[in-house]
Amino acid sequence: MSLEFTEKNLNEIYTITSGLSKSSEEFGFGFPFLSFKTIFYNYYINEDLDELVNSTEEEQKKHSVKKGDVFLTRTSETLDELGMSCVALRDYPNATFNGFTKRLRPKKDNVIYPLYACYYFRSTLFRKYVDSMAIMTTRASLNNNILSRLPIIFPNYEDQKKIGYLLHNLDKKIELNKEINNHLENLLMSIFNSWFINFEVYDKSNGMKFDESFGDVPRLWSVEMLEDYVDFVTGVEPGSKNYHEKPEINDIPFIRVGDLGSRTNAVFIDKSLSKNKILSFDDIVLSLDATVGIVKMGLKGAYSTGMRKLLIKNDDINKPFLYCLVKSKRIQRIIETFATGTTILHAGKSIKHMSFVLSDKQTMNQFGKIGNPILSIILANLKEIEKLTNMRDMLLPKLMSGEINVSEINYDLE
Repeated sequence: MSLEFTEKNLNEIYTITSGLSKSSEEFGFGFPFLSFKTIFYNYYINEDLDELVNSTEEEQKKHSVKKGDVFLTRTSETLDELGMSCVALRDYPNATFNGFTKRLRPKKDNVIYPLYACYYFRSTLFRKYVDSMAIMTTRASLNNNILSRLPIIFPNYEDQKKIGYLLHNLDKKIELNKEINNHLENLLMSIFNSWFINFEVYDKSNGMKFDESFGDVPRLWSVEMLEDYVDFVTGVEPGSKNYHEKPEINDIPFIRVGDLGSRTNAVFIDKSLSKNKILSFDDIVLSLDATVGIVKMGLKGAYSTGMRKLLIKNDDINKPFLYCLVKSKRIQRIIETFATGTTILHAGKSIKHMSFVLSDKQTMNQFGKIGNPILSIILANLKEIEKLTNMRDMLLPKLMSGEINVSEINYDLE
């Protein structure tokens, strides 16, 4: 027996309200604030709201954030960034929400389960409704009239719970892997800073020498230019007219600088346009355009001209060392210092100004023995994140359409 779904317009289920608008001077202090960025990038609100606004008691009452509330971005530069959703899974006392978003507050309890809402409003089904009804002038926008007519499709409340928990548990595992990777990366960076920045592993009885850029450095180590040890390989720009949101035959993923953050709309290009500028999963990539200084591993596909793939020329340095080096505060400062541009930053020339302290071979090899297993675990976790994300995204439309029947699943919701 298949699931039975009910379809209602949003205004039948929710009361639609606009958010709080304030001048920039009113932010950074006061009470919790749900920002446009938080809504855009998250299925549900994090445990705590880090941003603050100087809101009054009346504003907090009018623009409150309570369990079950759905928040939608109401304006954006492009249609694919419009109507991105985030759901409150608990009450947030004294909190308010951003004026460029809309709040959908349930009119009745126990009609739409909050975790179900998290995934329905992020589903391709709802995204299609948004795209078909949004207004596109100079910016894409959603008004109350449009939002009222958008549909929400849902099964009975208990089956909503099952769908929500199934998808949420996948997300929790994804977040756990990300948290583990953050801890491992912090550990690796801590060892790197101890050895190669503070020189704590160096036997000071061998003496130190002065360098204009670094100050006192180990006498038996040397100061080198990074470009002598690493090739910085620029990516390719096939042109946006060649982007495909759905992969076609012979297509591969095309990674842009925005994809190194949390961009949601992945694109693909024909492999023939890649000019062999392709990343393997264990390659290190560095962004030098727009958002400069991002360092990533765990990517696959062609990559844009705003990035550089870092290839080690010889075994005087190793991958864990290079990864930590380009993430180090000194290299990041160099990239930021030499970034030019008004609306878009470009830091390609900064590569020529990257110097570093090269240790003796034994110290470098010891760091590799510690760092390589850590990077291997990080990459394995990234692969699992990719698989879990694909599984979630594959299950999402099937669960939302009733193609997968959860009513017969014996699932302990406690």
